[in-house]
Amino acid sequence: MPLSVTCTCGLVYSVSSTRAGSTMACRCGRTVAVPAIERPTPPTVPVIGRDQPHEADLADNTIQTIKRMIRTRELPAAGKCPHSGKAANDVVVFRLHFDPDAEEALAATEQAAAASGGWSLFGWLGKGGTTTTKRPPHALGHDVWVDMPMRVAHEAHAEILLSRSQKHLRDMLRTVPIYARLLAEHRTARIEALPRHSDGQPNHGRH
Repeated sequence: MPLSVTCTCGLVYSVSSTRAGSTMACRCGRTVAVPAIERPTPPTVPVIGRDQPHEADLADNTIQTIKRMIRTRELPAAGKCPHSGKAANDVVVFRLHFDPDAEEALAATEQAAAASGGWSLFGWLGKGGTTTTKRPPHALGHDVWVDMPMRVAHEAHAEILLSRSQKHLRDMLRTVPIYARLLAEHRTARIEALPRHSDGQPNHGRH
């Protein structure tokens, strides 16, 4: 496309776009600058940086940290038995089960409800200041599990294995900071205490 160039003397020239950004001589003797062609700026694509990890990446990081701490024998951590308060001289392995698809669906439901004002002040007060959520009825077959060893008193071992209280199991696990973080990331998770083989290893054959 030709460019229009005007000299200060008033003469107008039509020049090829290939001369954009150069100069030309006017018949009056002056040097005239040929304007450059402005190129459109490409749109900026937002990129999630290392300092802004996705929620799923955070959860994966916690699981990997737990596995690393087990390998380096930082877990199970020493301390008193969270069940009895006595000296911890035995180990129970707790298994946390969660469904990534169900958790993603739950998060989307909560976000949609919050955006539409679903959590009203009166509804919140009517539930005693708390909100209760249920796992979606679909995608319940995609089960992921993480083992979390914990030191307990030997005499409390059998009672812990028989416990069916999710609240009690969670309360015990929350005494270990890294386990508390994992539980906060997987609010719909289910906990079970695993029986062991004679060699002390978890009985993985149940799953």
